[in-house]
Amino acid sequence: MTDTGSRINFQQLLERHDMIRIPMIQRDYAQGRKEVEEVRADFLDALKSALDKPVEDASLPFNLDFVYGSVEKHRSNEGKEETCFLPLDGQQRLTTLFLLHWYLAWLDCEWDSFVRVLASEHGSRFSYAVRPSSEDFFNRLVDFRPARAPSMVPTISALIEDQPWFFLNWRMDPTIQSALGMLDAIHTRFAATSGLYARLTDLDHPAITFQLLVLTDFGLSEDLYIKMNARGRPLTPFETFKARYERELRNQLPGRLFEAEGVTRTTADYLAWRIDNAWADLFWARRDPASNQYDTAMMNLLSVVAEVTRDFDSAGFLKDLDIFWKKAGKTRVPTYSDYQSQRWLDEEFTLTLIELLDAWSGPDGDICTQLPDGRYFDERDFFGRITRSAASLTYPEVIQFAAFTLFLRHSEGGFTGTEFQEWMRLVRNLAVNTEYGHHEDFQRSLVNIRELVAESRRVLRYFAASDVPTKGFARNQIAEEKLKAELMLADERWIPLLDRAEGHEYFDGQVEFLLDFCGVRDVDTPVKDWDTGLHERLQGQFLAYLEKAEVMFGEKGLAGLGRYRWERALLCLGDYLLSKGINRSFLTGPPSDTASWKRLLRGPSGRDRERPEVLLQARGLLKQLLDRVDASKDMAAQLDALINNAADVEPWREAIIRTPEAIRYCDKRFVRFEGGQVYLLRGVYRGRHAELFTYALYYSLKADWSRFEPLKLGDYVDAGVAADEPHFQICIGRNKGADPLRILRHGDRFRMSYEERSSDDSSTVPAVLRALGFRQDGQTLSFDGGREDVEAMLLGLAARLAGEDRVEKDQV
Repeated sequence: MTDTGSRINFQQLLERHDMIRIPMIQRDYAQGRKEVEEVRADFLDALKSALDKPVEDASLPFNLDFVYGSVEKHRSNEGKEETCFLPLDGQQRLTTLFLLHWYLAWLDCEWDSFVRVLASEHGSRFSYAVRPSSEDFFNRLVDFRPARAPSMVPTISALIEDQPWFFLNWRMDPTIQSALGMLDAIHTRFAATSGLYARLTDLDHPAITFQLLVLTDFGLSEDLYIKMNARGRPLTPFETFKARYERELRNQLPGRLFEAEGVTRTTADYLAWRIDNAWADLFWARRDPASNQYDTAMMNLLSVVAEVTRDFDSAGFLKDLDIFWKKAGKTRVPTYSDYQSQRWLDEEFTLTLIELLDAWSGPDGDICTQLPDGRYFDERDFFGRITRSAASLTYPEVIQFAAFTLFLRHSEGGFTGTEFQEWMRLVRNLAVNTEYGHHEDFQRSLVNIRELVAESRRVLRYFAASDVPTKGFARNQIAEEKLKAELMLADERWIPLLDRAEGHEYFDGQVEFLLDFCGVRDVDTPVKDWDTGLHERLQGQFLAYLEKAEVMFGEKGLAGLGRYRWERALLCLGDYLLSKGINRSFLTGPPSDTASWKRLLRGPSGRDRERPEVLLQARGLLKQLLDRVDASKDMAAQLDALINNAADVEPWREAIIRTPEAIRYCDKRFVRFEGGQVYLLRGVYRGRHAELFTYALYYSLKADWSRFEPLKLGDYVDAGVAADEPHFQICIGRNKGADPLRILRHGDRFRMSYEERSSDDSSTVPAVLRALGFRQDGQTLSFDGGREDVEAMLLGLAARLAGEDRVEKDQV
């Protein structure tokens, strides 16, 4: 093999050889196919980015890596010796470059230059031997001069297919169809540009190059293809990345040496050796069982390492994030083109990658964890998840990984397990309890983690001593971490208590509500000045509240005791509901929900839409409830006693307290106060809904309906389904066709309404209703009253109808 080592552009390749011909053993052109849209988009974006950059840009030229090939010599008809370059690896890239030359020549009216470079008397100097139709197509394309400007052409493929020289059977040629697809994609991205043909063909300051390797020891045969790609398939993304990255490292970290197993190596040699040995063993256990490869696992990890080693302060970081998160969302990771064009393969990336994988590489391919345990950052779980999919990570998890790698880089191996654990505990608490709505929120956290890492080995003391120890996270959580640091440093007995509380899966590091409830915040003197007795008293109170909270909350939110006891008990003490839009919520489990139990526990923060006093009142009700219960006794019985003895509460709260079915009705746990009414919502909007007081009355009557026989209780009818107003029905006639008595809410009272239409009962029921005090308006008989009035009316109606039934039986 002869390695010319030449870095040249497309035009220079044609200056060296008379022809470029894709040999018959190669596959069809594929970059223009529909199914590789994202790969095509990435490549074209990278090409355009390189062409758009100024000539003096330090990142140029954009290198397309190696193009391997063989050279054939032959004599022309005139007896002149000519050479033909036959690409073995690089076919797809060269074809795309040819199509880009043709399009930009058209766009910039550079046909003369294009012809000099790419046309000969026999046709195109770039051709395909894969199929005769492909060869004919490229010959025709070189001679084609569209009559219209690109701006007047919607799609290039339609323009070309409409030409008289385009044969219909060419639509069956995969290479031609792919070339047309690529031309359409080029048209989309480059139509608004100008002057890029000159940049593309600039020999003095090339924008796009590749490294040419000419193979001279083999004739063109199938053996050549197999020797260059022994598995007979394309290189995987990781194999491509590894080859290009190792070459990139030759010019990186000059003078930096690594020693292992008695051998001193340069950065490039060390990384290549580790990838093929210890690191390979680490990833082998996470290989794809179908393909027996770990390439995807490695590429997933590389993408996250690249993300956490960027300059978080830089103007380009948000653009980087768009690439990382867009690709991860599509379950793809960045390609080598992304790494190079965005200049991610810098020294920080390399050193972090080496530090991380050396730390994790244990004997026999097992991961060597650096933390004492996985409470605050589970290295095994994280490594397993990231190697499976980069799309599974959240903002807080990436922040934790960034903190993990920053600590390794900053400490350079000189740390204790306790120091590392304290650092990861604090970062975990800050990250998981900060709301991230945008990349900018994420960026602020990363910036401050990088600043904070200088104090990472003494982070508790730093937090305790600093007025504002950090920024970029939720202010209330920063304040909580400062207070907890002060407590743990002042009295070590706080450490197991706080560890236990923070370890609760729902509290997840946020336990300020317990510190507030136990009275820590009520002490005016600095924590460092407290005596042992004060610490002991507060620790005892903290433990008592913690034990009650552990009964009340499970890992996903409120612990179920049946019949919505916790919610109803809280309503006995006051209105704890939080707002979400125009609705009020009984509160949900997911911590990210703005109307969750976690939101109530957290208290006011700077980003709340809820008024601080509302949140404080709701959290105060929770404290009152915990003060009334004993964690060592039957909790359900204690709550039932509180519910049964509730007195002097607002009517709407009393209705819910007495009717657990009202909460059950609300699938999304929303109610709405509107126009003096209280509506129970099935969903988020007032589509299907019930009215609270009629709903409570319905279930109250249903529980003891035998008192009202022979009346028959029907169903409760939702509004938005079969009625305009929610109500329930009572059958008072003898036949099934009789109109029911409807009970609905009217202002602050109930309305009983009956339509006088049924033939069988019209002579009896209306008379009974009028006698009981119903007023008549046309065909409608109605009665308005309170709950007791309705019950009395129903008892009277039941008695009248029961009396009529006895008379009829006696007559019979």
